[in-house]
Parts: sequence; structure tokens; C-alpha cells
Amino acid sequence: MRIKEKSVALSIQAKKKLLEFIKEHHMTQHQKLPSESRLVEMLGVSRHTVREALALLEQDHLIYKAQGRGTFIRRSPVEVEEGLENLSSITSNIKNSGYEPGTLLVTIREEVPSKEMVKVLGLKERDRVVTFVRLRTADGMPAAYCVDSVPRHLFPGKVPQKIEGESLLEFLEKTLQVKPEYAEAYISPTITEEEMVIAGMPKNQMLLQFHQVHYDSSGTPYIFSNDYLNPEIFRFKVNRTRQG
Repeated sequence: MRIKEKSVALSIQAKKKLLEFIKEHHMTQHQKLPSESRLVEMLGVSRHTVREALALLEQDHLIYKAQGRGTFIRRSPVEVEEGLENLSSITSNIKNSGYEPGTLLVTIREEVPSKEMVKVLGLKERDRVVTFVRLRTADGMPAAYCVDSVPRHLFPGKVPQKIEGESLLEFLEKTLQVKPEYAEAYISPTITEEEMVIAGMPKNQMLLQFHQVHYDSSGTPYIFSNDYLNPEIFRFKVNRTRQG
């Protein structure tokens, strides 16, 4: 369990290791964590680093301190596991892992598309897109910052003012009568930007960026997405087979 890597801030690494310890030992609400001196020994870091890591966990409302008694679990870490080969919504992923999906922020705006959107979605020069910005939660914990853009001409009448239900895919399926058949996704590491922190994501949080384009049954692209997932909550797996 000792920390070896030096490229990432030690306090962030220590926090990650503590989360792993909590999960591996199936620690539940009000269970006591090992003492600071024991954590120093377990992690192989300074007492200062351990205290910083504990402060980060306390900031995420995962632990609490009782003066003279120690540090305790406030709530178990949320972990959502999903296969990368499955095309499903963040809402269903959270539900299927036994947690309650939620949304803390919804911003819907009509805007000029980026050059990449124009190219990927096959838009014309004067076309516009409707962009949905949402902070998704799992049991109240910030889980994903989602930015999804859809061609404006697909919406009959006015731009929607709200999303009915939690799932954007289900909402778009009902509103546009279009169902996603498949998606192309590219995954890369990134870090929280200012607008994400303002929305409620932790500052300097490492994230997994899912850049996706969704296609309908005719192969027409209609959703341009950038989802920023909290890797402390989401864990993905891939089933691999040997060829030949």
C-alpha cells in the first residue's frame, strides 16, 4: 500500500490509497480509521501528507473527525463499474451500481458550434447547436461534469428549458424521436477547469474525459459530448480476447 510514484502530488496519491483501503476493508459509516501514526507507516509518507490526504477526504464528506477519539467514516465511497463496450447513460450506470443518480446543475443554451462540431455533426455554416451542461451526482457525490451538444434544427419549436427526468439520452429519445445506436468514444486524462469547480467538482481533481459522438440507426451523428468523469467514483473494464 506504500506510495512509490512521485509525479502526482503526494497528498492526492495518499488520498487515493486511503480510498482503496476503505473499499478493500468494506468500511462503513462510523467505523474508525487507523491512527495518523499508523497511516504514516502504512503509506510511507510524512504525517503532514497524511493530514492533507485526510483533509481532502473530509472535504469530500467521506470522513469526519471526533476530537480526542480519532477519524471516522462518514459515508462509504461511491464506486460505479461499467464495461466500456456497453452504450448506456451515466444515469443507468449509477442506478445499476446501486446508487441514486442526481443532477445539481443544468444549463441549457443555444450557441454557435465549434469547428470540430461543424465537421463531426455535418453542420452548415449558419447552423447552431443546443448545449446541455450538467453536474451529475451519485448518492449526492459529484460524479461527472457533462457537456452535450445537439444540432438546433433537430428540436421542433423552442429550445427546451429543462430536462424531464435524469437521463439526457432518454429525454432526447422522447423529444427528438431518435435513439442512439452506437457511439465513438475517445478517453483521455485531464484535470478540473474553473467552470467545473464552480459547478461543484473538487479543485485540482484528476478526471477521465470521455469525448463521444452518438449516432442514430441510420449512422447520422447527432450528439457531440464531452463527459468528465470522477475516477474515484467511476471504474471501467474492458473484456479482451486474443486474436489468432
